[in-house]
Amino acid sequence: MVKYEILDSYRKMRLWINEMPEESNIITSNKLLEFNANDNIHWFNGILCLELRIAPRAASNYAMLNLKFTENQCSKFQVKYDSAMTQVFNELDSQNIFPSGTLEILGGRHGSVGSSNMAVKIVLWNLLKLFELNERLNASDIHSLILKGCK
Repeated sequence: MVKYEILDSYRKMRLWINEMPEESNIITSNKLLEFNANDNIHWFNGILCLELRIAPRAASNYAMLNLKFTENQCSKFQVKYDSAMTQVFNELDSQNIFPSGTLEILGGRHGSVGSSNMAVKIVLWNLLKLFELNERLNASDIHSLILKGCK
């Protein structure tokens, strides 16, 4: 399922649920972060891809990430990645919100003007919030969650 929305006068999003865009580049994840999991937390088990045009400025206004979460019962949260996203996961580790399972960063894109670290980080935070919705993913107000996460 692909969901496309104009969030406000400039911000736009596309969300793929359990599928990926055809133009997406698949990457091989070769790094692994591991955290203790909270067995009472459950995320959406599947693939989410979020593409955002974030803000009307010259730099850092576009990013897309493809993430896949696979639940398991190992009491560990693992992140397989091939980019500099360690900071986001280390910040979240102190909140004890990771479920038991493996999150793979399958690919993505970002803008070519200026530094896009901020845009990638915003998309990652928003995707993690969507995974937290779990089975409420389709019924929730995705529009307001994403718009709030862009500010």
